[in-house]
Amino acid sequence: MAPGVWPRIVGLIPVKRRSKWELEEVVNAMLYVLKNGGGWRDIPGEFPCWNTGHYYCTKWGKEGVWENINACLLVDYREKPPTAEKKTPNQAPFSSMRKVSKTPPPRPKKSASMAAN
Repeated sequence: MAPGVWPRIVGLIPVKRRSKWELEEVVNAMLYVLKNGGGWRDIPGEFPCWNTGHYYCTKWGKEGVWENINACLLVDYREKPPTAEKKTPNQAPFSSMRKVSKTPPPRPKKSASMAAN
């Protein structure tokens, strides 16, 4: 997880019972599965057991927790001032980029020497 993200989202996650696993480790297990595209049962041993991660991921999805986290992080990202270090000198802003036509370019006409063959 990116630095500074966990303190921002921890208040958005409702937990009514104590678990032997830290909440941050459960979220990290979910992010591991999402990033690597593997199954829940393929989680390495340093993460909580697969059924703990799967339980919370499903539960929070039904309760709308993921939508709240996404909205919160999106607002933070949009309010954050742009940094100069991310820009490259050759990169044009999106507004000045030319729109790509969806129609294919015209086919070249056959020359007389190719038409005879």
